[in-house]
Amino acid sequence: MAVVLSLGGSISASAQDFESNEEPKNEISLGYGFVSSSNALDVFADAVSAIFGARYKNGAFIGPLSAEYFYHVSPLVGVGGIGVYTRHEQDVVQNEEVTGKRNSNYYTIMPAVILNWLRKSRWGMYSKLGAGYTRGNYSTTGKDSSGNDTRSTSNNNFFNFQVSLVGIEAGNRSVRGFAELGFGEQGLIHGGIRFRF
Repeated sequence: MAVVLSLGGSISASAQDFESNEEPKNEISLGYGFVSSSNALDVFADAVSAIFGARYKNGAFIGPLSAEYFYHVSPLVGVGGIGVYTRHEQDVVQNEEVTGKRNSNYYTIMPAVILNWLRKSRWGMYSKLGAGYTRGNYSTTGKDSSGNDTRSTSNNNFFNFQVSLVGIEAGNRSVRGFAELGFGEQGLIHGGIRFRF
């Protein structure tokens, strides 16, 4: 990140082809990603659970779905926040039969900063860093040894983050598509649409 910051400072002065006061200062983005940090946490938890005899199958991830807002305090730097939702659904297996369902829901809020180190009128490149808080809600349905239906719920709160090393956006002054490569709660790959005003 330090290298990107130093490069951004030297590149940005010569990489603009517009007046900075003509650029929109507000950005709202909607995106979808793949392989979030909470996804990785669930896979690790399943591996540990398997050691103690718990079995799951037919896992399906939904998200990470995210929304962002940034306000540009300068042409180079924007500050704002990120909200992310991720869900993991699995079948509970006992004696080779599906006996219930396990659902994990993750809600994340992160203050964030974005560094626009290459800004053109139709496209740009940037990096992004966010850190904050995730609340995990878990529910499991199944059957006990007598065959009766059971249900258990739990919660977990933990630190979370997003580091987007390289982001690319393209479009017009008001609407742009974007794609990012990084790691964290928005995923290893994250993309979507951005509205600027």
